[in-house]
Amino acid sequence: MTVSKMSKKPAPLLKTILVGTDFSVCAARAFSFGVSLASSQGARIHIVHVLIEPVQAFDVAGALPYLDVSTQKEWEEATKKRLAAAVASAEKRGVRATSEFLWGRPSDALVETAVRTKASLVVLGTHGRSALEKLLIGSTAERVVRLCPVPVLTVREKR
Repeated sequence: MTVSKMSKKPAPLLKTILVGTDFSVCAARAFSFGVSLASSQGARIHIVHVLIEPVQAFDVAGALPYLDVSTQKEWEEATKKRLAAAVASAEKRGVRATSEFLWGRPSDALVETAVRTKASLVVLGTHGRSALEKLLIGSTAERVVRLCPVPVLTVREKR
């Protein structure tokens, strides 16, 4: 084997890492892990936050107000600021980063974004809820793991 073949680095396994965030402490751990992984692989990260419009479960007659435009804009502006701070944090560690926010069901939006961006990996925080809690409130991470065609890495909350 020649020296040139031996010194050639293999192509990185990961090119784009999608990091989903809800801005919780748990998501911050997943973000940190995603940035470290991206740094070690020469990958970029794409940070995604999904805003959920409040659902009025018993609003059959339209009596309860829905999210007004000004509140929606406030949420979007606050989200943009937090995402910009996350991008700056990743770039400070030498990792190329982009971000976006979407409206919808978090699990579906994350899976769709992973496919659309051709992500190599999805990194999410998980709260480690019990089966009963998952039944009652659901688990975004669990649903993404089941539905996503891209490998998913879950980072558990510190105990």
